[in-house]
Amino acid sequence: MNRYSNFIFCAASLLLTLGLSFALYPYAKLSNTEIASLNTPKAMEDFDEVIDLGEDFGPMTMIELVGFYLENPPQGGSAVKAETKRHFGGC
Repeated sequence: MNRYSNFIFCAASLLLTLGLSFALYPYAKLSNTEIASLNTPKAMEDFDEVIDLGEDFGPMTMIELVGFYLENPPQGGSAVKAETKRHFGGC
């Protein structure tokens, strides 16, 4: 019996997972109108959502974040890696 109990457990787990997937799929899928709105690009003026970036930066809008990114682009290449120092603490 011990030899078959592993197979029974794996088969039951697989069937339970597939059954739950089929049962919960209607609640997880997106409607056609939601898919259409996700595929339609927004104008920049519509990004007026405020995002709280914590104590250091505070609340900012998406337009301010994109403007900051355009004014201060990230520096790529090995220059950033060479300046980055990691300090590991001891016990």
